[in-house]
Amino acid sequence: MKDLLLVGLGGFVGSVCRYGVGISAARFFHSNFPLGTLIVNIIGSLIIGVLAGYFLKNQSQHAMSLFLITGFCGGFTTFSTFSFDNLKLIKEGMISTFALYGLGSIIFGILFCAAGFWLTYKS
Repeated sequence: MKDLLLVGLGGFVGSVCRYGVGISAARFFHSNFPLGTLIVNIIGSLIIGVLAGYFLKNQSQHAMSLFLITGFCGGFTTFSTFSFDNLKLIKEGMISTFALYGLGSIIFGILFCAAGFWLTYKS
């Protein structure tokens, strides 16, 4: 139960931060380009990389890892997890799996998003 609370609290903080970055970027840059999402994805990818490296060296801090990596980064942007998963595949030499996972996630993610949108908005 403690682990669930840590992940949930971290996710709450990450989601609030993501919302704040998105609102701030929209107000500051006045653009149709989804700059807030791009900023969150890039920053989140840096954060998860730093945290993953740190917690691999300091494995005794499981609770903090759950709060920051699974919770905060997961709430801030799942793109960071996607980036880290791809990095692990590359590092392990699994290039074809990396290509399949990366392209499959992007292509099918967009297709299924469009399908869901079409199913609910077609009228």
